[in-house]
Amino acid sequence: MKATIMPDDSGYPYPLLDLSTAISCPPPPLDFVLPGLVAGTVGSLVAPGATGKSWLALQLAALVAAGADTLGFGDTKTGRVLVLAAEDPAEVLWQRVHTLATGFSPGQVEELKDGLFLVPCAGRAGDLLDGGETAERLSVAGAGCRLIVIDTLSRWHTGEENERRDAALVMRQLERVAGKTGAAVVFLHHTSKAAALAGQGGEQQASRGSSVFVDEARWVAFLQTATEAEAKAHGIDQDMRWSFVRMGVSKTNYCARPPDIWLRRGGGGVLERYEMPSARPTTFSKGRAGDDWE
Repeated sequence: MKATIMPDDSGYPYPLLDLSTAISCPPPPLDFVLPGLVAGTVGSLVAPGATGKSWLALQLAALVAAGADTLGFGDTKTGRVLVLAAEDPAEVLWQRVHTLATGFSPGQVEELKDGLFLVPCAGRAGDLLDGGETAERLSVAGAGCRLIVIDTLSRWHTGEENERRDAALVMRQLERVAGKTGAAVVFLHHTSKAAALAGQGGEQQASRGSSVFVDEARWVAFLQTATEAEAKAHGIDQDMRWSFVRMGVSKTNYCARPPDIWLRRGGGGVLERYEMPSARPTTFSKGRAGDDWE
């Protein structure tokens, strides 16, 4: 049940919450699309380049579209997912989804076919600063979806990321898409160079550009390669720490932060849940040459 508002002819210029209903009736539970991410809100996934954020986004999309829990998140309410991939060509997306689906059950494969809309739009992304035209197209494309993924945000606007006004306008358009579709909208974004070099990708303000991208998002997740200190603490050879990434949620407005998890890059680039050892293990095998890590 959505929040009750006054009729459009109330004469007030903005929608009003029906306080009589809000006070007398218990509210429905919040609808979490991902841990900490509520439907109808805007969130971001922040990581340095070549960390695996596009792979993670695809695996999260498969989780919501087909219930394929490759990351150990548990049962999740499923629904249609739109992934707008503006960085990679169709051939790369083909390789990724083929590799990912090899571990799915036949039923999950069929659900993925029906529920995932993977759009290769490199060179054809719109501009969220075009006065609303791109936001309207995204709203039409994402109608009926539970999750919309925008990969990567910088491909979808022509503004200056460090300018508060441009960042705010971009966020308003994404909020418009979330509001019209009812979907959770997640944009992929890069960590700032300073945060990446300092190993602070898990900090809330690690996002590149204006702080508006973090302040106005209702959910911020991160992906960070194991630092030298983390590798040493867990007994991982420094030459192999690039294979291990930590995922967490640095900001969530509607519940407690879920615990961070460790992931290891498997064959072809797929991220696999990994339990970090408390003592130095023997040796780790290196990934195959040519594996796709982005």
